[in-house]
Amino acid sequence: MRMGELLGLRWSHVDRENEFFRLPPELTKESKPKKIPINYHVASVLATVPRAIHHDYVFTYQGTSFSEGGIKRSFRTACKNAEVPYGRKTKNGITFHDIRRTVKTHLLYAGVDKVRRDTIVGHSLKGMDVHYIVLSDESLREAINQYTVWLDKEIGKADRLLKEVPNENKNNSG
Repeated sequence: MRMGELLGLRWSHVDRENEFFRLPPELTKESKPKKIPINYHVASVLATVPRAIHHDYVFTYQGTSFSEGGIKRSFRTACKNAEVPYGRKTKNGITFHDIRRTVKTHLLYAGVDKVRRDTIVGHSLKGMDVHYIVLSDESLREAINQYTVWLDKEIGKADRLLKEVPNENKNNSG
């Protein structure tokens, strides 16, 4: 999701039963309704987010909705704490928007076709596809499941590599 979509996300947009975010047109950049399937990773995070009594926003800070500047500052601080370079003009630096780019790239690596990749991230279909391709919830759910299976395998590979590093250091320390 784009930053503005996250900032404006309300519990009324979360369809837990069918596992979708259903964004109204006024919340999306393209001013069209958008549906984004929720995988089990996202569902587990949402299950831990407390629901405020006095408003419907999903993501809040100290009881109020986030501002774009607040998210950028928090992301910058998180990068600093993790010792990850931050900023578009910084060598190897990342920004909040890079998360969208990475997800779309990983959807490709997972084998998700272009139409479903574009639909999930909210990129407009081109040409006659706009008029003729209408994706079902089930089709989008299949795409996000395909991505999640791929992602879980990649996470497993990374975990195994991290576990091997200390063993290599022990063997080399003599």
